[in-house]
Formats: sequence, C-alpha cells, structure tokens
Amino acid sequence: MADDLNHPTVYHTLLFNSRNHLLLTKEESASAQWDTPFSGDLSGGQDPEAISEEKLKEFTGKAISAKIIFEVNASGISSSAHHVLFALDEELDQSPPDIPQATFFTLECLYALVKESPEMLAPALREIIPHLRQYAIRIPYLNQKETNYIYRFRTEKHRNEGIYHLDSSAKALYQSSLCQAIKLVKRQKERSPDIPATLNFGAVSYILPSHFGFCLGVRNAIERAYETLSLNPDKRVFMLSELIHNPYVNEDLLARGLRYLQSDRGIPLQDSETGKLLWDTLTEKDIVIIPAFGATDEDKTRLIEKGLPLNRYDATCMLVEKVWKAARRYGREGYTVIIHGKTEHEETKATFSNSAAYAPSLIIRDKKEAEILGTIIHSNDPNEKKQLFEELGTVCTPDFNPSKDLEKLAIVNQTTLLRNETIDIIDYLERVFAQKYGADQVDEHINHQSRGDTLCYATQVNQDALKTALNEDIDAAIVVGGKNSSNTFQLFRLCQQKFNERAFYIQSEQNILSKDEIEHYIFPYNRADPREGRTEIRPFLPQSSGLRILITGGASCPDGIIQQIITRLNTLFPSNKLRPIEHIIAEIYASAPINA
Repeated sequence: MADDLNHPTVYHTLLFNSRNHLLLTKEESASAQWDTPFSGDLSGGQDPEAISEEKLKEFTGKAISAKIIFEVNASGISSSAHHVLFALDEELDQSPPDIPQATFFTLECLYALVKESPEMLAPALREIIPHLRQYAIRIPYLNQKETNYIYRFRTEKHRNEGIYHLDSSAKALYQSSLCQAIKLVKRQKERSPDIPATLNFGAVSYILPSHFGFCLGVRNAIERAYETLSLNPDKRVFMLSELIHNPYVNEDLLARGLRYLQSDRGIPLQDSETGKLLWDTLTEKDIVIIPAFGATDEDKTRLIEKGLPLNRYDATCMLVEKVWKAARRYGREGYTVIIHGKTEHEETKATFSNSAAYAPSLIIRDKKEAEILGTIIHSNDPNEKKQLFEELGTVCTPDFNPSKDLEKLAIVNQTTLLRNETIDIIDYLERVFAQKYGADQVDEHINHQSRGDTLCYATQVNQDALKTALNEDIDAAIVVGGKNSSNTFQLFRLCQQKFNERAFYIQSEQNILSKDEIEHYIFPYNRADPREGRTEIRPFLPQSSGLRILITGGASCPDGIIQQIITRLNTLFPSNKLRPIEHIIAEIYASAPINA
C-alpha cells in the first residue's frame, strides 16, 4: 500500500472556467452522480498531465494545460492515492451545448453538496472536494507564467482618458490644465526627476516638483473601476476595500454605484437595509474589484469559492505584485522574508499573505523593531530569543521559530515607504550578522538582491523630485493626499524634516481656512502621540510679501484637487496683483526644451 501511495494510479482533472466554476457531468439516469469527465486509471508509467491534456483537447477542441496540484488518499475507494489536477479554460463560460448533462458548479455549492447531499457526487469527487479550499487560490493563475503580471501598466495608447471627462464632476476632480502643462514639460523621463516648476502669479509663487500625483498603478485602478461600472449597469459592483487612498476618488465612485465589502482595515461592512454582512450577500452574479493594493489569499479564496471572476476585475498594481514575486523567489531559495511595512495597511497584509505561503515571514514597522530582531539574532539562548520575540509582538507566520527562522533573511517592503529607511534596516541587519558570524559570512545570512529592489519606482521618483524642490527658497509646504495614504505621509515627512511647523498635510482646498489658519492632519504613525489621527488648526502663512509655497500630491491625489488648492490660495491675495492662469500655463510650455 505504501508503494501505491507514493505512485498514484488514478487521476482526476478538474476543469474550471474564468469564473472559477468547476465543470461536472453525469449520466442521464436518475441515480447518476456528478463527476469530472476527465479521470481514469494510469498504467505503464503514464504521465497524468499528458493524459489529462489529451482528454481536455478531445472535449474542448483546444490545447489546455493541466497541472498536478495535490494527491489525496480516497479512503474506501481504493488503496492508491489519487492525482488531482487543475485546468483552466478562460473562454468556457457556458456549459458545452452538445453535452446536456454538463453543469458548472461553484466551490461553495460543492462544499454544501458534500455536507448535505453527498450521494449526488461520485465517491472520489466527494473525497477530493474538502481539500479544494487549501488549493483554490491557484485556480485563476493556472495559465499564468512566473513572468506574467495580473494587470500590466497600460501604455498611453491604451489609456482610457474618457473616464476622466465623463461629466462635470469627473472633470473637476481629474482635470487640470495647469498640472497637465507641468507634467508634459517637466516629466521628460517617467523615472527621473527634473527641476521643479515655478509658477509666478505675481503676489505669490508656487513650487511644484516635476513628479507628483497619480502614478501608473493608480491610473490603471481608476480606469478599471470606472470601466467596470460603465459596462455592468445591471449588476452589483463592489470594491473589496477602498480603490485607492483618496476620499474624493472613492466618493465619486460610490456616487456612481460602487459599494465596498470592507473597510481599509479589513472590517466587513453591513448592508444598510438588511444589516447583513455584504460578504454574505454576494452571489456569482456580482462583481468584486480588487484594489491597487492587492488582496490577501484568504479574501481571494472567498471570492473564488463564491464563483466570482478574479483576474478580469483585479486592479492590483504590478509593482505590488513584483514584491510578491520577490517574496516567493526568496522563500523558494530558503530565506525567511522580512516585510518592512505597516501591519494595518492593505498592501502589507496582501504581501504577508503571499509570502507566508512560501516562507517563514514576519512584518516589522521600523528600525526600532529591526533592532529588537538584531538582539534576538545576537542571543545564543533559545529561551531569551523566544521571550524577546514574544515581546516584539509582530505579525508572523504560525510556528515561527526565532531560533532558526532568523538565520537567513531577505527583506521586502511596502512599496510606499521611504527607500532610505528600508536600506537602513538592511544595513543594520548586515552589521548584526557581521558581528555574530564575521564579515565574510554576511552573504550566507542576508540576501543582497533585496536592497530596496521592491520599492515602487513611482514612489521613489516622487520622493526624489520633492527633494530637488526642497532646495528652493520656500516659505511653506503643502502636501496633499488621503488621511490613510502612506506614500503621501512619506512626502510630508520629507517636508516636515526641513520646514517643521511650516509643513502641512491636507486633503483638499477646504482645509485652507484663511491666510492665517489651515487644517493640518496628524498622520497616525507615532503610536505614542495622542494627537495622531486628528485634524488640528495651525497658523498658516507668514505675514510677508512675495510668498513661495511648495505644493505636492501623493500618488493617489488627482490633478484637479491640486489646481483647486492653487485657486483657493490665490483668493487669499488681492486679485489685481495676480497674473492670469493662462499666462502661467503659456510660460510653462514656453520653458519646454526644444527637443521635448
């Protein structure tokens, strides 16, 4: 029997469609049971994948790859283990018309059948179905190569610019002739900062970095959300959580019919009319969009089991997915994955979920927590290691063992953090390993390929462009973004380091109360600060002439809001001393390089 278990002689191939429904068939007799049409015995060392693919081609008329996913011992059926293979036909949305007894089932439906009416299922299938929850996350990605991305950045040719001009509301939110001019002239290279733009209105001047506002991942996500709403007017369209961290974009989508399943902290939301959790009301007819931050495997599995398509409505930024790929690669190479990020952030949760499937993983928030890890690594006492790790209290994979899982590390990060802080953590851990094992042994304990490689380039270039702008003569700095926008906060931190109380974090022009007062948001970063998460009124502009104000926006800040802030600021100065905006825009275009 041991030999049989090591060499399965039976295979079962499960064919799914793009909605993650499983195709089953049965005979026409009343007592017939549902089963997969792609199963059989193996003999003579036959390759189950090759045999499955032959059957799939006979059935569908096209080549479909089949992959062995797991093995199961179907007790009571035979003494041998059974190969279970998955296959995905993304074009097979309806049951084949020439096979009347073929039907698609959601996994949720099959779980219910096993529990309530097991006699309706073939014995082997009955044994297999309870195991599917563990492997369901693989279904949507069966045809994806390691080098593929769920949702690549759209080229300019394929951008859907129409969604930014839908109506007056969209135009006010997304359109800015001023920002458009700056980006066309100053952003000659997407990944390289240029000198900032100076907008001299006469009574006041504004300094804007060459790179600010929407990144490609955000634009991808916004276009997918508006397109999905437009193409599915008769369906309920949900977003797993906030599309991006900007309240005005999210409010506009809600006004157009979008709904959220959960908060940005992962708390399930209720139907206001019935009181039921919206998750529990989902049906296979609904649509759920995955936001730019990605989603945990747990949330994706729930959607898969309900029979909802994933890839078609997945707006995960490909640079976030790049981090996942790096974490998987490091895990396969035997490294423990350290994630530099905030445990409460959707992206970090998703990265941890992906990483945990391949490697021991843990999240650290900052250098302070990295130093606790350093103390644990230095210690040779298993009990001390365990105690220190428990005091750290970080999120980690189950059964994480600090005595063995901190010997070989690779560091990835939440893409929206400051690159220098991630590099500082890596440098620190390298010193720890050098002190314990010797400088010549560091390479055995930490992966150098992870030195900031997983930071979003758009985050980095926005930071670099801001640093260039900070060299200008500036009286006050305004950073614009959502209250939960991590990348915006990193921009604010750079301004705060230079201007202290003259740096302000705001959400829109509504926060500018007067020339003397502004509403400043205190980002929830320092857990010891009782003011964090609050908005407070602060003194604003100095009483002097010829003010120069720096303005920048996070990666989820629409251009329209930037222009509205400039318009609001201009109202604080005598109108007869302000130059027309048309003259400013003309000057920007006139400053363009000859070959631009």
